[in-house]
Amino acid sequence: MVDKEIIEAIAELNESELKRLKLLIDNKLNLDINKSKISYRSKNIKCGRESCNSCPHGPYWYAEWTEKGKRKTKYLGKILNEIT
Repeated sequence: MVDKEIIEAIAELNESELKRLKLLIDNKLNLDINKSKISYRSKNIKCGRESCNSCPHGPYWYAEWTEKGKRKTKYLGKILNEIT
């Protein structure tokens, strides 16, 4: 049985957060998402501001998979512990 606090927390998530949670759960359960495998990658991103002295920023974590022949990417968060 799922803890009541978890159910309440899920009920408060927005659509983007729910999609992120679904990706993580599907991968944790080793479910095939459109017969593709999800991989996780960290990326350092340039902000594009000329005056920025701390580029690149990150690392930021992304889930990547192939869907209908196209590579898809979903931002997961800045901290690795958020996705493991």
